[in-house]
Amino acid sequence: MPQHSKPKIFNFDQIQILDRAWVMASSLVADNFRLDFNDFHSWPVDIKRYIELTPEERAEGVFAQLFRYLRPGLVVVGGRPDYYRICLYDPTILRAVEVEPDLELDPLLIYVLTHEFIHVARFVKFMKLFALGGDDRRVEEEIVHQETFRLLQKISRPDFSLVLNLYQNHRLPVD
Repeated sequence: MPQHSKPKIFNFDQIQILDRAWVMASSLVADNFRLDFNDFHSWPVDIKRYIELTPEERAEGVFAQLFRYLRPGLVVVGGRPDYYRICLYDPTILRAVEVEPDLELDPLLIYVLTHEFIHVARFVKFMKLFALGGDDRRVEEEIVHQETFRLLQKISRPDFSLVLNLYQNHRLPVD
């Protein structure tokens, strides 16, 4: 994104859509990974929008990115020393909705958040390690896209079919 142009960020109404998408995506993932929905809210995860991100957390060409951080100070007994931050890139998400006819923000955000929550669930449950590189990272992305598709295709909303069709190539096996 050029330095001289101000990035387009979510407005108040779009933040309300984001909040609803957060609840739906977290509920789907909690159910899929057999977690109590209330336990899901105590998961070590937070979400930040573009304007809240540090320069190191900003990226081009993606809807979201996941970072893992260590908690500062002492960790209470039974607590986790780490947490995950979902960094949402409002400008990229809004650009996709503007460019693609009939693509709506709600199903796209549910797709993106479901995808990121699945990553977090897999890392927290030690199904996969966070520190992946190269081919392992691509395979993990493929698995998570397939799982995202599997969860969202169960939802009987016509606006999900467009999102699932647009991102079907992400589910293809890695060469």
